[in-house]
Amino acid sequence: MAPTHMVTDEWLARVQADFPYQKGQVYLQSAGAGLAFPGAAAAAGQYYVDVAALGCDAQPRWHRPVDSAKERVARLLDVPIEDVGFFRNTSEIINLVANSVQWRRGDEVIFLSDEYPCNVLPWGRAEAAGATVIPVDPGDAHQRQRRLLDALSPRTRVMSVSHVHPWTGVRVDLTALGQACRDVGAMLIVDGIQALGATPVDLSYVDVYGAGVFKWLMSGFGTAIGVFRERARLMMTPAFRSYGNPAPSTSFQYAAPNIPGLYVLDATLAYLEELGWEQIFDRVDTLGSYVLDALDERGIVAITPRDAHAGIVSIGVHDSAAVVEGLKRRGVSVSDKMGRVIVSPHFYNTTEHIDRFADALLEVLEARSRGV
Repeated sequence: MAPTHMVTDEWLARVQADFPYQKGQVYLQSAGAGLAFPGAAAAAGQYYVDVAALGCDAQPRWHRPVDSAKERVARLLDVPIEDVGFFRNTSEIINLVANSVQWRRGDEVIFLSDEYPCNVLPWGRAEAAGATVIPVDPGDAHQRQRRLLDALSPRTRVMSVSHVHPWTGVRVDLTALGQACRDVGAMLIVDGIQALGATPVDLSYVDVYGAGVFKWLMSGFGTAIGVFRERARLMMTPAFRSYGNPAPSTSFQYAAPNIPGLYVLDATLAYLEELGWEQIFDRVDTLGSYVLDALDERGIVAITPRDAHAGIVSIGVHDSAAVVEGLKRRGVSVSDKMGRVIVSPHFYNTTEHIDRFADALLEVLEARSRGV
């Protein structure tokens, strides 16, 4: 990890030069897909250059970025390298867990009822095996974590949760949830796709953490990071076996990962390490707070709590699709999800981008209130 230092004007100038998004347009949906850094295209192409030149004899070359990416992930998350695996997407990781637990009648699985489908649907496997699946009412944005903690019982086998919820932007405390799960013998399974790369991640009390890399890690579709801690590997038997994890291996990576994608991930992680993770996290936090301030100044209420935000700020509006379309006509790209406007600035954004968004949002809302 890069030495600690503050975000400087030179740092910001470099980042702005590295991410020349469409001229005159503002991009604020990194929680949908992060912009690629300038070296991503060359990194992806290098795999095919290697194979074109050497075919199967290129294997030593293509294993280097795979191993390097794994080392970088382990360093970022402060976990042993053997805990890290690469998969196709976050859904695959959660499904692997759901199919690898030896379910017992009376077991319970808990999750918040408004979770993303990959944190809800896989647990049908547990229900089919006799477990009880309990969707928990999340209440309002401030109550999400407390509702999960209150739902824990001695029968809880798994708690499944998004580290950062995609539609409210709420960041939960993984340590508090993980410690509570340990107290009742449950596993904490975390969807980290809306957090990893945007905010610090502490996996001290997390059993499985899965995250695709196309959002905050800016590395495209088809690759996900799966961290299976030792406790989880001792409590489950891998549902999928192949040449990557023949018994008695406890590894969950069962076959070859997306190697061209890992060329990109390794190069992107190297770039992000050079910028400095602490600086990136500080910048995302600062920009998220700036969004909340900008909304407050214009009398617009955000759903996302100030004390539990990460990279996403959510705003409830009437006819969010029309509002987002109005913003698009004004050169501002944000997301429309679940009746909400979702804003997600990354480190490459500026406060000017956010001011432009907030001014445009106020203009659209005022126009709609006048029936224009």
